[in-house]
Amino acid sequence: MRFGGGTFLVVFLSLFFLALSLSSNAVQPENLIPKVRALWVVRYSLSSPEQVQRVVQLAHESDFNTLFVQVRGRGDAWYESKLEPRAEALADQPASFDPLATIIQEAHQVGIKVIAWVNAYLVWTGERLPKAKNHIMNAHPDWISRDKWGHFSMVDNGRVEGAYLQPSNPAVQNHLYKVYMDIAKRYDIDGIHFDFIRYPNSDYDFSDSTLLRFKKYMDKCITASGREAVEKDGGKLAYVHTFPDQWVKWRAQQVTNLVKRVSEGIRRIKPNIEISAAVFPDPKTAAVGKGQDWSDWMKKGYLDAVCPMAYSQNTDLVLKQIQEDIAAAYGHKVYAGLGSWRLSPEDTVDKIRKVMDMGVNGVCLFSYDDLTKNGKTDSYLAYIDKHCFTPASTQSASTDYPVEPPHQVR
Repeated sequence: MRFGGGTFLVVFLSLFFLALSLSSNAVQPENLIPKVRALWVVRYSLSSPEQVQRVVQLAHESDFNTLFVQVRGRGDAWYESKLEPRAEALADQPASFDPLATIIQEAHQVGIKVIAWVNAYLVWTGERLPKAKNHIMNAHPDWISRDKWGHFSMVDNGRVEGAYLQPSNPAVQNHLYKVYMDIAKRYDIDGIHFDFIRYPNSDYDFSDSTLLRFKKYMDKCITASGREAVEKDGGKLAYVHTFPDQWVKWRAQQVTNLVKRVSEGIRRIKPNIEISAAVFPDPKTAAVGKGQDWSDWMKKGYLDAVCPMAYSQNTDLVLKQIQEDIAAAYGHKVYAGLGSWRLSPEDTVDKIRKVMDMGVNGVCLFSYDDLTKNGKTDSYLAYIDKHCFTPASTQSASTDYPVEPPHQVR
């Protein structure tokens, strides 16, 4: 067949753009389809039996196989608990409604795993105190982490998300251990997920009791010159100023102690469930600034998996972070946590494909609530399913999706 020059150009361009279109919509090779296809589900989507059923329905229809379900958000319980108060948002629901038990039953019926997502040290965000008298904020205000001036914030002020507990406080450690173990013992969960398992930043915790504990720790090994330097400083933060490196390591160890204790406790009673954590994607920043030494937790086997919160819109940065995280995980599982609430569906697909090509074990999107507009639409999840999870022959043709859903705070 012969073509004129103009006709040839038209045909060439048509074939070029067709190939480009097919490439951009190409289905994942089977080995690059994530084995773990997860969603973080913020607690407010568990506010009624109908909402719980909707979560499972949309996840199942879009081929997600794992739900990280937030059952402790701010020192409250989205499940039956004798240790902490029932969530205020459940006030209109009958006492018999147990969100965690309900979603486990619904999800397991369709083969979806349920991971109990538990916020550890962050216990309140709000302009008023919790209503429940037995809430930590009311019952144990002495457990709250403080800055250098003895202050804390109950609201998200851009530097801190709210009130945090003192990681070094033995009473705090005991309470949180009981909370984690209570969930693991009584519910048929597939895993436990640590979140806010850290300090808010390096400005906390300078509470008097924490400083006293650090002083006692250092007094066991302090030298004469060190003692002299402390006395010369003479201030409230003398030990912190004199021993900055030891301070950084000691404060991180307090968080590690809880992770280790919970991990060992859970493995004794349910050795087959997965223990994971949502972590900052820069291991050094996490360890030094947040006291979240998650690479060490992986090295020592306290965790089975991490979800680095690689929430940047910049794909190159996300890939750089994930590459570093794979190396820092010591051969354990890495589920790339993507900030899909701030991404277009195409961008989420692009990131999923690229992180899978790097060798992660799965992906977790933040969050179900944002991406479905609190259960009102399935279009975003369906788009991800079509382009990342299922063969072309079983994909839906719908590409009606929200470009940038609203963000909800964890």
